[in-house]
Amino acid sequence: MSSFNPEQHLININSKIIASLEKISEVFRVLLQAQAQGHGLSSTQLQLLLFIKYHPAPHQRKAAFMAKEFNVTKATISDSVKALEQKQLIQRITDPQDSRSFILSLTGKGQELAAATENFTMPLDHAVDSLSVDQKEYLLYSVFDLIYRLNQTGIISTQRMCYNCHYYNGNRRDDHYCNLVKQPLTIGDLRLECPEFTKP
Repeated sequence: MSSFNPEQHLININSKIIASLEKISEVFRVLLQAQAQGHGLSSTQLQLLLFIKYHPAPHQRKAAFMAKEFNVTKATISDSVKALEQKQLIQRITDPQDSRSFILSLTGKGQELAAATENFTMPLDHAVDSLSVDQKEYLLYSVFDLIYRLNQTGIISTQRMCYNCHYYNGNRRDDHYCNLVKQPLTIGDLRLECPEFTKP
């Protein structure tokens, strides 16, 4: 039976968890959509704007990379890029290593809009902040483990997280060690977007 069937929640904990995750994803979607529409953008356009701001590596700011990152087609990214260019929020810079390719960069106007919209998750931030330290750590551990499992099955694209990193050594439960910094990690030390991430 479907996890969307409330009767299934009474007898199946998996269905209850999946339905709960759907509620959380809905919160993010609603907050993102409201912020985007308030500034004349689509949800994808706002996500791209914020992604470009916080991912300085040139290869991450290419259309093909972002299509994979957001699990959408290159055509979808291209449409959003064109719209953001027309709004003068981003600009294309020719890749000095490949003249057929280009890197996306925020304009001054784009920087201002990104700064004005980047905290759209504040209601969710407040809800998480109200949890105890133990609750946060257990939630983080559970979410990281779920992301890792979904990544291993190919549902989520490559994640730059500790569990997928060449430097990680541990059991993904209660033993975490980073061979780059040469020290054990706590649950709170684990990273989802690590700038030093290296594929195994």
